[in-house]
Formats: sequence, structure tokens, C-alpha cells
Amino acid sequence: MSGKTERKKSGRPRGENRKFSRRHIELPILYTFIDNIKTYGGETGNISEGGLLVYLKEALLEGVRLKIEIFPPNLLGLKPIKAVTQIVWAPTRQEEGWDEYLQHGLEFIEMDSGDSLKLKRLLEYIEG
Repeated sequence: MSGKTERKKSGRPRGENRKFSRRHIELPILYTFIDNIKTYGGETGNISEGGLLVYLKEALLEGVRLKIEIFPPNLLGLKPIKAVTQIVWAPTRQEEGWDEYLQHGLEFIEMDSGDSLKLKRLLEYIEG
């Protein structure tokens, strides 16, 4: 057996245990690199208190930090949720079926208490 971690098609290691359960929701996001002002768009695939799966148009490297804004559904009356994240897994190559967007796993690194409360409210809404 090699020292490499076997990955599923999603890019996550097989048998990975999560501290927080993820909830599926597709929401628009904006992101910037920490020392850059240019903004890029993407979409969430799922989200938890610890991080989220996002779909981005370009392949980014693990370890890169991003400032993100997540836009909750309008009916919640919440302003965007802002956080600093770090890419914890990224695509190693363009997989078949990933024609336009690539999956990346982001971990929340910094989030102020107000945004943390907005995230909890969003998660409660998703759970129904």
C-alpha cells in the first residue's frame, strides 16, 4: 500500500470522519484571495459549522486562504455571512463530469460572532 490517501471522486479521503454534519444547500458565494481585491464567484454544495464544499471555476491549491461571503436565501433576511477560510482539499485534476466548476473543501478559520450566529440560523433553516 502506498503512502497516498485514497480519495473518492469527490476529492475527499475515503472513510473521513467529520466533526460537524454537512447540510446540502446551493448558495452563491463571492471570494477573494487574502492579499487581493479581485472578487470571484462560486456556489456552495454543502455547509456545516466547520466548513463547506464549494464549486469554483478554477483549481486552487490546498492551504490557500480565502475571504468568502455566503449569500443566504432572501427569505431569512440575513446579510451575507463573511469568513476567512482555508482550502483543505482541492481537485488533483479535472474529473469527468466537472465541465465548468471544480469542487474544493474549505474550513472556516476566522468568523466573527455575528457571522457565526447567521451561520447557525442558516443551518437551522436547512434542517427545517
